[in-house]
Amino acid sequence: MGNAKVHLSPEEMRLVTDPGVILTKNSVMSKVIELFGLLSEEYRAIWEGVAGDSWGPTSPKISRGENYRGLPWVMLDYPRYFGKEEVFAIRTLFWWGHAFSVTLHLKGGYRERFLPAVQGRWAELAAAGFHVGVSPDEWRHEHVPDNYRAVSEAADLMREDVDFLKLSSAVGLHRWEDAPAELLSMFKTLISVLF
Repeated sequence: MGNAKVHLSPEEMRLVTDPGVILTKNSVMSKVIELFGLLSEEYRAIWEGVAGDSWGPTSPKISRGENYRGLPWVMLDYPRYFGKEEVFAIRTLFWWGHAFSVTLHLKGGYRERFLPAVQGRWAELAAAGFHVGVSPDEWRHEHVPDNYRAVSEAADLMREDVDFLKLSSAVGLHRWEDAPAELLSMFKTLISVLF
C-alpha cells in the first residue's frame, strides 16, 4: 500500500475498541423487531375487521437493514400489496437516530380509488399530525421539508404529476415508551380514513 495510512479519529478509536456499542445496537434492533411483531398482530386484527376476505391474502412482513442513508432500520409492511404499477401498503418504519413513522403508500389504481376518501378526511389527517409526500421519489422515507409537508399546510400540494400518494406521521425516538400506542393510533387513523 506504499505510504498510504488510514487513521482513526480519537472518537472512532474509542468506538472501534468498545464491543458494547455494537452489542447494544443489536439489542435495540431485536427489541424493535419484537415490538413490530406485536404491532403486526394488532394491525392484522384491525385490517381483517375492515377488509375481511375481499382483499385476498396478505401477511405482515418485517425487514431490517443496515444502510438507509447510512443508518440501520427496521420496517413492518402490513397490509402490503405491491405490484409494478399498483401499491397499497402501510409501512411502519424505525430509522436509527431519527424516528418511528407510519406511512400509507397508494399508487396507480389504489391511489385513484382512495383519493376521494383521503381528500374528504383531510382535516382529520391534519389534526392527527399527518404529512403528505411532496417528493417525486416514492421510496424516500425521511421527514424533511423536501419530502413531506404537514397536511395542515399542504392541501394544495398533492402532486398531480405522479401516480402515487404518501401520507405519513412520525414519533421521535425520545418517546420510545409512547411509540407503540402512537404507532397503533396512526395505523387506526389511516384505516378509518380509507374505510
